[in-house]
Amino acid sequence: MKRVSWSSVSSSVALATLIAGASVPASAQEEANAPDLTFEQAISMARKNNVSLRVDRAKLSQAQANVDQAWSALFPTVAGQAKYTHNYKEVALNFGGSPLLLQPSEQFDFAISATAPIIAPAAYSALEAVKASVKAAEATFEGQEASVLVSAARAFLVAAGDDELVTTRRSSLEVARATRRDAQVRLDAGSVTKVDVDRAELAVVRAEQLDRETVNSRESAYRTLSTLIGAEHPFKVNANFPSAPMPDPRDLDLALRLRPEFQALQSLVKAADAETRAHAWRWAPSISAFGNARKFNYDNFARDRHAWAVGGQLDWLLFDGGTRDADRHRAAARGEEALAQAEVLRLRIRDDLANESSFLDTKRKGVESAERSVTLAHESLDLIRTQYEAGTGTQLDLLTAQDAVVVAHLQLVQAHFDVAAADLALRYSAGTFPPKK
Repeated sequence: MKRVSWSSVSSSVALATLIAGASVPASAQEEANAPDLTFEQAISMARKNNVSLRVDRAKLSQAQANVDQAWSALFPTVAGQAKYTHNYKEVALNFGGSPLLLQPSEQFDFAISATAPIIAPAAYSALEAVKASVKAAEATFEGQEASVLVSAARAFLVAAGDDELVTTRRSSLEVARATRRDAQVRLDAGSVTKVDVDRAELAVVRAEQLDRETVNSRESAYRTLSTLIGAEHPFKVNANFPSAPMPDPRDLDLALRLRPEFQALQSLVKAADAETRAHAWRWAPSISAFGNARKFNYDNFARDRHAWAVGGQLDWLLFDGGTRDADRHRAAARGEEALAQAEVLRLRIRDDLANESSFLDTKRKGVESAERSVTLAHESLDLIRTQYEAGTGTQLDLLTAQDAVVVAHLQLVQAHFDVAAADLALRYSAGTFPPKK
């Protein structure tokens, strides 16, 4: 299977010698000696620290607690009670030749009771429905996690691309300043006019403003990434991306198995089916057993100071005004909805695989075109510089050629970013990103 390396984002341009050997100042992150942040570290931090995922995990825990609640319908319940009563007078009867104490002044009662379901058909299907719903919630969380991690990955790409753009802009600024110095020297020597110096000065002003805007954009990208991954300290993105096998865009079945959103919908279909059966079983009777025991400090009519009883109970709701049927129909409709949504998602994933694969191929061709443009722009710049130094070319031609080189390099950086973004989108569509824990 084909492999692709995302390191092309960082290796797009040898910007230290971008234009005529111009020097490149360190970026703000490098000046702060911030530690490198790799792509794997960023994804791991986002999975661990992202605030939105913490909220989703709490919701998932609530859904998982529903299983314990569903089991409670199948387990016995036991209750105890201790009671003290002060009666206003003591009551005793002469019964059978000896007094029978029915109400003492200080009365104590102790009781314990238990109920256990024996046959509860609806409860088993309800438990199955809850388990399927929890699986759906777990898959939904995985889908939400994948979405957050994709956002973090894209933010990482943007930050890496902005680093390259800042370097390019600063290289062009150095070249513009060098051109201005050269124009000033030529003006002092009387070989050019003041117009040439003014043009060079204007190029410097424009380059400085573009540099400030690019730096601001990079700082914004770093803040976005920092928020998504929960970073508390400065960092510098390391754009040496890991290599991994490319997914097969024709393997739709594998993508459906890997995409948590599709698995969540399938679990919802199972949950709706189980809930439909549970509501249907509510027409059946349920049988339970019960028992209770009491202890007290007075006599009953059997002359005992204790009592106990055990028995069975059958409950059968014969008519409820159609509530059970309405609930059953509602659950069945939810199942139909989830089934239809699963089909919609299946078709969308199929189209995404084909579209993203074609888009990635197109962007790779774009890199080749951008690389060719950089080569041609440099050749043109070298030729015009030679003509300018020989006095046969104008300064305006030189400045235009320098701008063309900068634009070509910016386009190359953007082309590599587009390839990385398209690669990420294809992996997400195929379910291979983010990697499973």
